[in-house]
Amino acid sequence: MSSENQFDVIVIGAGIAGASVAYRLAPHAKVLVLERESQPGYH
Repeated sequence: MSSENQFDVIVIGAGIAGASVAYRLAPHAKVLVLERESQPGYH
C-alpha cells in the first residue's frame, strides 16, 4: 500500500462533531473524513 492511501485517523461522519474533530487533528495527523450524505454537516 502506498503512503498516499494511509491515514493516521479516519473520522466517520462530517456532521459538526466529525468536522470539528477532523479540523483539530489535521495539523497533527493525516486525516480522512467519510460522509454518507451528499453534503457535510447537513444532518
